[in-house]
Amino acid sequence: MRLDRGIIIKECEGVYPPREDSHLLLDCLDVRKGERVLEMGCGSGIISLHCAKAGALVTAVDINPKAVSCTKMNAQSNRLEVEVLLSDLLLDVQGSFDTLVFNPPYLPSEEKGEIEASWAGGEDGVRVLERFLREAPSHMNRGGNVVVLLSSLMRDASLSCVLSSFRRRRLGQSKLFFEELWVEELTLPA
Repeated sequence: MRLDRGIIIKECEGVYPPREDSHLLLDCLDVRKGERVLEMGCGSGIISLHCAKAGALVTAVDINPKAVSCTKMNAQSNRLEVEVLLSDLLLDVQGSFDTLVFNPPYLPSEEKGEIEASWAGGEDGVRVLERFLREAPSHMNRGGNVVVLLSSLMRDASLSCVLSSFRRRRLGQSKLFFEELWVEELTLPA
């Protein structure tokens, strides 16, 4: 999916703005009309809005009430239909989806504030992702997948352990001056 310049994303104070990681994730997504998509950690809604414009049935979720408000506002101003929920990961999410998309907080840090929740991934950078992936299979339709952004800043051994129960396929990557980002599609073994 390519960045659509016709979709206007207003950045909101206290909400993770679209950056290189968001754009890489968007580039690696391919959703179809009618597909049920869940975006976890929607931030300003850039991924959700692009999926909705492609014809997907989108549910956007964030733990940050400011992100929920920001995504709702951006969806309304772009005249796109997106269900937006406040939830700690999948705790308050009902139903199942064809694709679950997540750009998790991945910077190694134990910070625990509202702003830090958008980037702090625990001491090894994978704690939030680990919690999400434990719950994800119960929200996946048969043949469904998870598309997740990963970083070289995450501790290798921890990341390998967290991803071990999934089949993995790399969809794209980008090298920045301080880290490498890549996107993987995760599916359940047959």
